[in-house]
Amino acid sequence: MRLDDATLPGYLTEVGVLDSADGVKIEVPGDGNINYVRRARHPAGVSVIVKQARPTLERFPEYAVTTERIVFERRYLETVEGIAPEVAPLLPRVIHFDRELRVLVMEDLGKAPTLEATLLAGTLPKAPLAAIGRFLGSVHAASSTRAGALGSGFLNREMQSLHGEHIFTLPYQPNDFPIPADLASFAAQALDASGARARISKLRRRYYETREALVHGDLQGGNVLLQGDTPRLLDAEIAHIGDPAFDLGISLAHLRLHRTRTDPKRPTRSEFSSGERALLDGYLAAGGLRRTLRRADRYCGVEMLRRSIGAARPEFLQAPTTARSAFSAGLAWLSP
Repeated sequence: MRLDDATLPGYLTEVGVLDSADGVKIEVPGDGNINYVRRARHPAGVSVIVKQARPTLERFPEYAVTTERIVFERRYLETVEGIAPEVAPLLPRVIHFDRELRVLVMEDLGKAPTLEATLLAGTLPKAPLAAIGRFLGSVHAASSTRAGALGSGFLNREMQSLHGEHIFTLPYQPNDFPIPADLASFAAQALDASGARARISKLRRRYYETREALVHGDLQGGNVLLQGDTPRLLDAEIAHIGDPAFDLGISLAHLRLHRTRTDPKRPTRSEFSSGERALLDGYLAAGGLRRTLRRADRYCGVEMLRRSIGAARPEFLQAPTTARSAFSAGLAWLSP
């Protein structure tokens, strides 16, 4: 059954999420890049978020991807609740899961701003960043002793590969990404001159081969809602047993991209912003391993590179001069 805005109220009533379908309003809560995502509001005050995984990505139908991605997301939410209950409330609460129809119904977190929007507005929310660090540190530490046992339940290879190739492979080979020719030429020359291609290839192998901890896989600013000082973490479709440094590196990259945007002359390695420090302090205080930090810097560097010249370029990196600054900063973080 393929849900749509007309059939969704009836489905939610049938499975017992809503008392009736009368007067239910259906809204689009966000971009919905990967899945069909809707907010369903009942006149009695009940409001839920519904996701259905379909054989192609919602916003990019040229990509056919297994619908099992939503099973992995549900399993991530369930697993974190079991192994790290102290940080599980940062994840949305599951109300209903329909494995057969690939439907996940969760609590509605409201119209809270994303971390990305907050950073774009020039605000650095240190308390939520520290909480994100504690979440990652707790989950990584708790799952590292169970990685072998958890591994068979998180063989999310198709989503891991789709994500990984857009980070480690496609931006550095001939492609049809809509970036200016002079930016593409600058990036290619910088990659060759710095010897970064070999380091990217090495990180790519680590990304695919490491089996150390439970990884969210896409903890970037657009996947974090801020309810005051409390971050709520979304969209774990890429969850897998992998390299914990990857999660930390992706989170750092989005802070450092905004640091580059607002202050391109600021040192890239010798000085941490207060937000980065809050994230890292939270991570280490919750049991995250210090030995992952150096590798996290390298993952951060690759993420900054691909955001500068890859398929998923944010709006603030559309200006070639800003993209060059971000690309150069990414190379610095990637360097030995």
